[in-house]
Amino acid sequence: MKSMLFILVAQMHAGGTQTVAAYPSLEQCRDALKVAATNVAADYACLATPVEGTWSLKDSRYFMVREQVTHVQ
Repeated sequence: MKSMLFILVAQMHAGGTQTVAAYPSLEQCRDALKVAATNVAADYACLATPVEGTWSLKDSRYFMVREQVTHVQ
């Protein structure tokens, strides 16, 4: 089964990109984005990526966003 996963990504001003968290809905990712955006050490974005199979929030640290994802804000 395929589903969409929304990943909160930080683009550090010092360089590098980091996955912060994964969410099953865009609304949850946008809520987290509002909180994360108060940290001025990085720029944050919610990115969507397709996922096949089942996943849990504890697996989110292993998700990385592919370059061809859709940028949503």
